[in-house]
Order: sequence, then structure tokens, then C-alpha cells
Amino acid sequence: MNRYQIFAFLVFFILAPIKTITAQGLSQQVVTTSGEGNTEKDAINDALVMAVAQVRGLSISSKEVIALKDIIHNQKLTSNVEYKNEIKTLTRGIVSSYEVLETGKSNLTSKIRVTIKSVIPVYTAGPQLSRLRLAVIPLKISSQISDKASSEGYAQNWMSSLEEGLVQSRRFAMLDRSFTDATNKELSQYAEGQFPTIELARLGQRAGTDYIVTGELRHYSVIDKSIINPLSGQKIAKSALNAEISLRLIDVATGQVKFAKSFTNSEIAVLDIINAIYPLGIVSVSDSEVIIGSGGEQIKVGDKFRVISLGLELKDPYSGENLGRLESQIGEVQILEVQSKTSRAKILSGTDLINQKFPSGLILRPPIKNISTAPSPAPKKIRINSDDEW
Repeated sequence: MNRYQIFAFLVFFILAPIKTITAQGLSQQVVTTSGEGNTEKDAINDALVMAVAQVRGLSISSKEVIALKDIIHNQKLTSNVEYKNEIKTLTRGIVSSYEVLETGKSNLTSKIRVTIKSVIPVYTAGPQLSRLRLAVIPLKISSQISDKASSEGYAQNWMSSLEEGLVQSRRFAMLDRSFTDATNKELSQYAEGQFPTIELARLGQRAGTDYIVTGELRHYSVIDKSIINPLSGQKIAKSALNAEISLRLIDVATGQVKFAKSFTNSEIAVLDIINAIYPLGIVSVSDSEVIIGSGGEQIKVGDKFRVISLGLELKDPYSGENLGRLESQIGEVQILEVQSKTSRAKILSGTDLINQKFPSGLILRPPIKNISTAPSPAPKKIRINSDDEW
């Protein structure tokens, strides 16, 4: 590996997020650093390395420092202007430009000491990456399914619908694992110098996922339910699909299965995943209506939810593990209006308790069949797992 290849390797692996000041996530950060050397150029090299390390937020190994200094030091340059331009070229955008502010001698080492002001491109992803990160991975197809072509298409469409629902919930940072070839091809153009040098700050910014959503298509069959028209004798083609997907949420770091359930409907799967991790919450109460901090296609006008007040934390007496919090059902609401981020609902029962207990936090749970909206002497107590385990 030659010097240029070593430094190209450095470009890809020392990038780290910095607070952005532009809508596109790209900005130029100005830093002031000092360096020492036997010559002024050596001192500038040292200061440039420190500037890169400071902005990227990562320490540069001694081997990489030597490589960077060696690349710049061995250039045969005849003027200061040429030297500055060559540094910008060699660092491939890591240092856009620099200016020497002060030159002198160190009292301790007797070496030349310089202070420089460097301009370094940085990139910051949006605040959404602070959310729990999920990636949807293609399903496995059971070996017992004979129609591989149709079942694979069905599984792909099912998981695409699941991913769309999770994205629209705005609860997670959804990471793509289906179109990596396209994004890799786009990023390769930055490294090849086809864009302005500031764009190189985008390299090395790929985010890792906390959990993957995957599973297996266990059952898939199309049942022929065609009938014969008794008047004409003509066959009327009809069919019914029998399919079941076993879905899992897996902690990537530990391999622990955090959620597992079988589904036939992707919309129900979206709701169950959200309710298992981030239950719908009430963010505002106004007399007979509430505002729910979630919207999108996962919630529909007319849907009913139970209003839950959270109580004491429950712990396993042997392991000390958090078992969740005691839940008290205090009322019921029905969705009136759905927007992209919020929903509005009217209170069907429990108006006084909902207004009273709202400051301490209220969540929503899907309705239970045959649940009565009439007030009861005491709220029903339910044990659940809380999102503390996540």
C-alpha cells in the first residue's frame, strides 16, 4: 500500500459526526491548533494532524500520523501557495484550507512552533438517528413451502408494507438494508473526486442498527374457492390466501430476541411492535378531547383505544429485573382526526380521571373485545412489560 492509499484509508475511517449548521448536514468548521517541528513545514504538518483529530472527534493512531506527515513532508514544493494547494489535494478534503496565525520557537523544546487556523468539512446526520434504530431484513422462506416464486414475492411485499408502517410511525430511525448497492455506488463517486471536496465529509457516516426485524414465512398456500354459476354453468374464479409470518425483533449486539409473534397482517404487526416498545401516548388533554403523539397510516379515524395510567414499577424478587409498571385502565377514546405526527380523539369514558391523571403520564392500548365503557368502582389492574427493557 503506497502513501496515497494509506491516506485514502484514513479518510474513510476517521470521520465522526459534528454539530451541523446547514440544512444538508454539511458545514465548514474552523479550528485553531498548534504544532511543533524542526522546520516550519513540519510544525504545520503537526498542527494539521491535530486539527483533523479535533474536528473528527477521534484519536489518530501513531501510524496514521506518520503516514500523514510523510505524505506531505516528502512533496517537492517550491512555494507556499503550491504547498497549501498540495495539502488540500493530498488530504482530499479533510483540510479545505488553513492559515498560519503565529510562528515562533518553543521555550521547552527549542523547536519551531506554529499556530494555524484550519477549515475542515464536517457532516452531521439528522436528529432522527437519536431514535431507536431498526432495519428490516428479508424473510426466510420455509423449506416446506413449494411455490417459492410466489411466496418470495408475497414475503417481499409484506415486509415492505411493514417497513413503510414503521417509518410512518416516526418512532424509529429506519435504516435501509435493501438498496445498499445503490447507495454504495453513489458514495463511491465522492471518493473518486467527482464532487466538491466538502462532499467527502459524507464518507464514513453509515449508521449501525440497534435491532433487526426479520423472521420466516412459515405457511403460504392459495386455496381455490372457485364456484360454478348455476344459471350459466360458467366457472367464477375465486381464491383465498393462507399465509402466516413468524416475526422477530433481534438485538444485534447480543442476539437476544426482544419480540416474537406470528402475523397474517402487516398493519397489525406494526401496531404490535410499536405497542411493545413505544406505546401510543397522550400529549395533550382539553376537556373532552385528547391529542395523541403519533399519526400516519397506523391509526385510522374511528379506532378506539383504552386509556392507561401507569403506576408502581414491578420487579422480579429473585433477579431484580424490571417487570414493567402496574397499569390502570381509566377510560376510552376514539380517533376523530389523523395527521402525519399527531392524532385527535374524543373521550368516550373516564373524562375526569383522564384530566386528573394526565400530568403523571397516560398511554393507550388497543381495545379488548366486549370491554364495557361504563364506569367501574375500581380501575382494572394489569401487569405488563415496560419499554425500560429496551
